[in-house]
Amino acid sequence: MKMKEKIILIDDDPIINFVHSRIIQHKFPESQILIFNNGSSALEFIQKSLTVSYLIFLDLNMPVMNGWEFLEAVAKEESSNNLQIHILTSSIDPQDFKKAKKNRHVRSYFTKPLKVEDIENLS
Repeated sequence: MKMKEKIILIDDDPIINFVHSRIIQHKFPESQILIFNNGSSALEFIQKSLTVSYLIFLDLNMPVMNGWEFLEAVAKEESSNNLQIHILTSSIDPQDFKKAKKNRHVRSYFTKPLKVEDIENLS
């Protein structure tokens, strides 16, 4: 049985989430897009649905649980192999980029706003 894939946006900005979901929906029209305001609520959801694989766009700067804390929590999860995580942030700090590149769960690093070209090679 092939795993289902869902797309998760983790960002606390509702306008950015709206814009990004439209761009992602255009590229992946068959996929369900779920939106979470922080890493904690996204992690809680993922832990309840371990048989699904997720394409995740993760912001770094959020309240409750930020992107780095989410990545730390994911590293402790057995189901982390089902996660394809792409950082999607307004941070242009070279240290953030280096830190993300060292994380084994992070596939790529994009700066906001997401562009169609950014997701062309994700499928």
